[in-house]
Amino acid sequence: MDITTQDSDGVVLHRLKGRLDNNATGAAEGAILGSFAARAQRVILDMRDVAYVSSAGLRVVLMAAKKAKVSDGRLALFGLPAAVQEVFDISGFSKVLAIGAEEDDARRLVGA
Repeated sequence: MDITTQDSDGVVLHRLKGRLDNNATGAAEGAILGSFAARAQRVILDMRDVAYVSSAGLRVVLMAAKKAKVSDGRLALFGLPAAVQEVFDISGFSKVLAIGAEEDDARRLVGA
């Protein structure tokens, strides 16, 4: 998995590419959870190039959502491919996470 991070206008944007599975969770967890070191941080995950999400990958996203909540931050995702969206739907994550279709949607969801 490749993770590219941009920090602009008070929003941290992580662009994820590849498979969010057991092999990638360490790097993803470090990058994404590290974004919430500052309180009230707004974080967006660009999922357009994520080909697969395992249960370990879902755990990282859930941990990020919990970290956002306890730090008074916000987390949003956007661009989930159909197969990834299905995993989020089946797991129930799409009901509890802020998910937008496009980056602008995600920015609105985090209040940017």
